[in-house]
Amino acid sequence: MARIKQKTAPSGMRILLIDDQQDYLESTIAILQREGHEVLGVTSGEEGLELLKKEHFDLLLVDYYMPGGMTGEEVVNELRHFNRYTQVILQTGYAGEHPPREMLKKLDIQGYHDKTDGPEKLLMWVEIGLKTARTLQLLSKSKSGLKYILDITPELHKIQQIQDICQGILYQIAGLVGIVNTFIATAQIAAGAEPSLQLDGFVATFEDSRLVIQAATGKFSRGKETTEYFSEDELEKLFAVLREKQIHINKEKTIIPLVIGEESLGCIYLDQPVHAPQDVELLQVFANQAALAIQNATLYEMATLDPLTGVFVRRVFDRWLLRDLRTNFRDQTTLTLLMIDVDGLKTINDSAGHLVGDRALAAVGRVLMKATRATDFVSRYGGDEFAILLSNTPVERAEKIAERILQLLRKEVIEDKGKRYPLRASIGICSIKPHVFKKEELPTQNLTAYFKNAAELLIKKADEMLYVSKRKGGEHVHTAEISWPRCG
Repeated sequence: MARIKQKTAPSGMRILLIDDQQDYLESTIAILQREGHEVLGVTSGEEGLELLKKEHFDLLLVDYYMPGGMTGEEVVNELRHFNRYTQVILQTGYAGEHPPREMLKKLDIQGYHDKTDGPEKLLMWVEIGLKTARTLQLLSKSKSGLKYILDITPELHKIQQIQDICQGILYQIAGLVGIVNTFIATAQIAAGAEPSLQLDGFVATFEDSRLVIQAATGKFSRGKETTEYFSEDELEKLFAVLREKQIHINKEKTIIPLVIGEESLGCIYLDQPVHAPQDVELLQVFANQAALAIQNATLYEMATLDPLTGVFVRRVFDRWLLRDLRTNFRDQTTLTLLMIDVDGLKTINDSAGHLVGDRALAAVGRVLMKATRATDFVSRYGGDEFAILLSNTPVERAEKIAERILQLLRKEVIEDKGKRYPLRASIGICSIKPHVFKKEELPTQNLTAYFKNAAELLIKKADEMLYVSKRKGGEHVHTAEISWPRCG
């Protein structure tokens, strides 16, 4: 019958002992526990194999000769069919019958202990076996960890939202070190603050910043602010680690700053210590990759997103439209453009001021993002005008999306000094239908000019539909379809 003894001064290593002699089993368990190992003892090879199939053990100590059941040699042979990594020390009271060197080679085991040599010799063999187990584990973790980092590095440096990058990083770290409660936080300037800035636009000091949780696992998943989990004193210590730019490990936590050059962008926080040097090195390598990915995403957002509305800027729209036109031409699918103009924004600006007008534009940006799919492209076209590109979307489907936008806008009201300003918009839609060109009719020269011409036609027609909606009093949707221009 199996039993687990209470361990002291834990080594973190697990040993399975198989021996049919109960007295020897109990005395050996006691000796190994005094060394800090977790030990499980069973009296038959069959029972031991069942445990080895279900649980992880670093070392197996198995008696060579057990009358009435499997021999130790049979246990090892069966074990190697499903596990080649657990270290094995074979024990016997009759070592002279089987030369140790032959047994080690034959069974692929790490030691061959004669029980008559006493406990000191046993502990020597156990230490040899456990050292080999530790080495294999570190090599395996290092190999898999570095391979993982190499595999995911291209994915990290794809242009994507910071939250998506950070969530992926946390899942990967959890796989590397097995810690459940984690978060990644980045430093953001507090509202109304005027922090010192460097030329690249990143915060140079933390006095006027706050740490915002971008992604989290476990107990940290419920909130976005570090102030929900830490006191002011704890946060100050956290900022001190970021200023020092060095990994901090104590008995309660691990903090890995995300550093680019001389700048800390934030940190990875684990609520358990990571002591193994191999794990710390992997975390440092991973943190360097993560910091670079977060910086790239931040710079990309600064360059491509409109800070007021949160949607893409006009210059990105121009490039995206040409890219989508090429893709839809090649795939012979429909590309649809929505042009949206906010009704009455001038009235809001004249009555309540441009700050209130900015709040209205920000609300429109949120509505457009809510009404569209993650694969759709939303842009601020200029002033109070927005554009949405719907790839592989027929005009009928686009019209439903436009109606949803109008419905969501009706629920938005901007309030200022007791006055309420409703949000309304007019929408024009144009789809460019799949081409029906024969092979000999396909454009082959001046392709850039050809697609720019198609883009101008699509924008012009969508604008015409928008102004039809405006002339009808606003809050209308009008649609049209065009065909690809002929070459020559």
